[in-house]
Amino acid sequence: MLGDYLTFNNEQFPNPIDSKMGSKTIENVSQSESGGDLVVIVRPSKKSWNFKFNLTKGTRDILESLCEDESTSMVYMNKTYTVRVRDFQEELVEGSEWLSSVDGLYVCSVKVTEF
Repeated sequence: MLGDYLTFNNEQFPNPIDSKMGSKTIENVSQSESGGDLVVIVRPSKKSWNFKFNLTKGTRDILESLCEDESTSMVYMNKTYTVRVRDFQEELVEGSEWLSSVDGLYVCSVKVTEF
């Protein structure tokens, strides 16, 4: 998985250090008078991802601001999705405050859900 394969709103992000993808079928289930299930599939295969990144402060700020947007365009492995980015978490990497070339290094995670 090397190369430029993840962007949010045309902003290039580094390869994630951890990436998990899940898929869920959204359906409405009710019961008939005879007790059988009546299933209406609303949306097959709705995808969600959990990404974890090593980021500098500038990129961390961009990722955090995406969580405030109603929707975001994501290109992931050459496929474009309309998603929402939520549940931003960050952790300052120990000792990174001593680096003179950057203003801290962060391990950041987000949850991304397809519309």
